[in-house]
Amino acid sequence: MKTSTSNLSLMPRVIHPQTGSTTPPGKRNCPFTKAGVESIDWKDYPTLRNFTDYFGNIKKRYYTGVSLRHQKMLRKAVEHARFMGLLPYRK
Repeated sequence: MKTSTSNLSLMPRVIHPQTGSTTPPGKRNCPFTKAGVESIDWKDYPTLRNFTDYFGNIKKRYYTGVSLRHQKMLRKAVEHARFMGLLPYRK
């Protein structure tokens, strides 16, 4: 049986925050810059979910290591996803 890996290459890469790393908070490299992300799409639910906590709040840059530029894009994407019903509003 031959398995096709062409479908896997079409899936977007999920980006995770670096919350469990040994690097101290505030000194981490941006995961979006490392992945070469130009813009953050509001439809990318798996990535947006990783940067929000249980209550629906966006995690702070200090803990995730996201750069200021990407944090602003992340905030806009989360707001848009909330408006479209993809993410819940804050509890």
